[in-house]
Amino acid sequence: MPVVKSGAQAEISLGTTENDSPGPDILPSAEGTSSSSLLQAHKKSPGVDLFTTGPKAPELKGRARGKPSLLAAARPMRAILPAPTSVGRGSGVGLPRARQAFPLDKTPSVRTCGLKPSTLKQLGQPIQQPPSTGEVKLSNCASSRTPQLEIVEVKPDLFPLYKYSCTVTLDLGLATSRGRGKCKNPSCSYVYTNRHKPRICPSCGFNLAKDRTEKTPKAIEASSPHPDVPSTTEALNPTQREVQRQSTLQLLRKVLQIPENESELAEVFALIHELNSSRLILSNVSEETVTIEQTSWSNYYESPSTQCLLCSSPLFKGGHNSLAGPQECWLLTANRLQVVTAQVKMCLNPHCLALHSFTDIYTGLFNVGNKLLVSLDLLFAIRNQIKLGEDPRVSVGVVLKSVQEQTEKTLTSEELSQLQELLCNGYWAFECLTVRDYNDMICGICGVAPKVEMAQRNEENVLALKSVEFTWPEFLGSSEVNVEDFWTTMETEVIEQVAFPASIPITKFDASVIAPFFPPLMRGAVVVNTEKDKTQDMQPVPGNGSALVRLLQEGTCKLEELGSYSGEELQYLLEQCDIPFSPEDSRDQLCFSLLALYESVQNGARARPPPAHFTGGKIYKVCPHQVVCGSKYLVRGGSARDHVDLLASSRHWPPVYVVDMATPVALCADLCYPELTSQMWGKNQGCFSNPTEPVVSVSCPELLDQHYSVDVTEAENSVQHPVTKSATRRIVHANTKPDPSDPSAGHRSLSLCPELAPYASTTDSKLSSVRQRPIAFDNATHYYLYNRLMDFLTSREIVNRQIHDIVQSCQPGEVVIRDTLYRLGVAQIKTEAQEEGEEEEVASVVE
Repeated sequence: MPVVKSGAQAEISLGTTENDSPGPDILPSAEGTSSSSLLQAHKKSPGVDLFTTGPKAPELKGRARGKPSLLAAARPMRAILPAPTSVGRGSGVGLPRARQAFPLDKTPSVRTCGLKPSTLKQLGQPIQQPPSTGEVKLSNCASSRTPQLEIVEVKPDLFPLYKYSCTVTLDLGLATSRGRGKCKNPSCSYVYTNRHKPRICPSCGFNLAKDRTEKTPKAIEASSPHPDVPSTTEALNPTQREVQRQSTLQLLRKVLQIPENESELAEVFALIHELNSSRLILSNVSEETVTIEQTSWSNYYESPSTQCLLCSSPLFKGGHNSLAGPQECWLLTANRLQVVTAQVKMCLNPHCLALHSFTDIYTGLFNVGNKLLVSLDLLFAIRNQIKLGEDPRVSVGVVLKSVQEQTEKTLTSEELSQLQELLCNGYWAFECLTVRDYNDMICGICGVAPKVEMAQRNEENVLALKSVEFTWPEFLGSSEVNVEDFWTTMETEVIEQVAFPASIPITKFDASVIAPFFPPLMRGAVVVNTEKDKTQDMQPVPGNGSALVRLLQEGTCKLEELGSYSGEELQYLLEQCDIPFSPEDSRDQLCFSLLALYESVQNGARARPPPAHFTGGKIYKVCPHQVVCGSKYLVRGGSARDHVDLLASSRHWPPVYVVDMATPVALCADLCYPELTSQMWGKNQGCFSNPTEPVVSVSCPELLDQHYSVDVTEAENSVQHPVTKSATRRIVHANTKPDPSDPSAGHRSLSLCPELAPYASTTDSKLSSVRQRPIAFDNATHYYLYNRLMDFLTSREIVNRQIHDIVQSCQPGEVVIRDTLYRLGVAQIKTEAQEEGEEEEVASVVE
């Protein structure tokens, strides 16, 4: 029994509380109440032990239990009742009104009609309540002066369920949690004393200053019926589901921002390792209690939010048959594979309806649709394997196999397939929610304007068409594509697969909207994809495309006036283009032969069809340091037209573009962008010299390495290159043996320019063949996200080495910076002493 000393306030407790208790609910006592009357009342009431010696009547506080401790929740509750008041003593002491009522069997001396029950209770008058099945009335009929006692049923929802957390404190023996509180965040283990309760949890940052009285109206508002509030037991209609989908995706992008660098999550990885160790710690030993803290993974996870993080509306938390109930979920770590519970909450705002799940990554877990909670270290391990060129599905399979071996658990084929799909979808959502700047992959030496770029292709990096159907627009429109929309759609798709695992993935794709990938600062103002204009089954056409382009540039041949040419004029044009014809051919046949050659050149000439049931692979361009400058993903067979798309979509067309199909690329550019190419190479068709003249060596001094110049004065849309300060561009090849069927091939050899000799050795090198490894995807979204990720990871690894080399050579007071063209440089930091010295020098000069 608690003993209240002299002058102290007596307490009536409903059990131990591990959290800070709410304010007392005190019924005012009537005047004239003395300590002797209280003692007399105490003798009549079991369960209350009060001692007082002062002349002044003490206050009796009835404290409502806030949240039961782990053991207290399992112990039976013992009702502690206040003493009934004798006649003539107008004092009344009670517990919270929601629990019990203690009316007096006394005829009211005042008119009580219309008074509230609480007012009647304070006046000591009996309260007339209708009988119910949940109440048991105990009355003593022997004497009318004996008060009646009502025991009101205590509803279970008045006692919130205990929420397990990552660190569970088990109290053995007596209840030692009195006077202490625990952070409300289920994933936090911070314990404080109520006397020194912080406003903000120092461990996880959760707001501990929320008053219980503030939460009560919100709970009432959430439970009160409202015409606009959706039913929590009935399924949502299609409109509501779409609102919920959009809101939930917006919420995930807002609350989940995963750092890319593993060093920023060092504490999280340490926590994962500690929880995987599953230790028992003897944390407190006293005469009465022994407290053991078990550090292990929790069995219950939910969002700590009570209000929507988007609209601040109350959240609904339901049971198994509601729209926001608990779900069984896999917990997957390096040495754990178990089933836990994940609780979902739903916003009650009909214009939001966002689902709130457990999303605290700083507990070490990433939530995949409340179906899988996977530790972050496994996701980073998968990324590291992908960086080495491993198939993502193989990496996921290796992780699951390792976990099964560690846990000695054998999964069924159905469970294994389900886990593999969840982990694979979760990984790509994890990458899309990772905060990264794609400009970090820009080469530190070349910057956003490399002087030389080399084309590469991987025809075995493909997407299988068995589960994806590509469609093409019925009417040929603009070739411009929206890069941001495309990649946002890809990211949203995988995030939606995580938020709603039952949603159907993309199976139909508009191929005309597929956008290439560029670092944002290397992307042009207009990005194009002309694959829809390709002729799929283009047969080889006889003729000299270079001669046809020259005739078009000189104005000798005008396609818009082709119908007005005579037969002799058409035959002359065919002879100039080396197109065979017969004298008996009609005029229409001659026109068709000329137009067929034009279409072949514009289509990119030799377009090879991709393998059956697969896409055409991938082409990309790199700088001499093997950093990716841009990539394009092909649906149809690759051709010169795809290279022109990449070049035209770049912010700066490189002065030298090295590609194995140099002549078709240059001629296609002449036909697609005649005004631009006339400024870049005139009638040279991208060669070092006029292809109609003999081959000569050409010096290009602007291609030499020059001292840094951060002054970019030309306009952004200018053809002039910001590094070479020249508008001249060339399309060349590195083949030592030119194609004999190509008359202009000799004019495009890289060896003709002595300034390009250092680059000849880099054109054949491939980045450790990681980008060239064959891989086939079934999921379109994963295919495009994988290629973007590989471009970024392989390029940034090179840039990190560049930064490291520069940092090693820095002197004290120097820092590494990026200039206007995003090239790495070294800047001198001026100290305050140096600035003061310069100011003094200036002042002395002025004097």
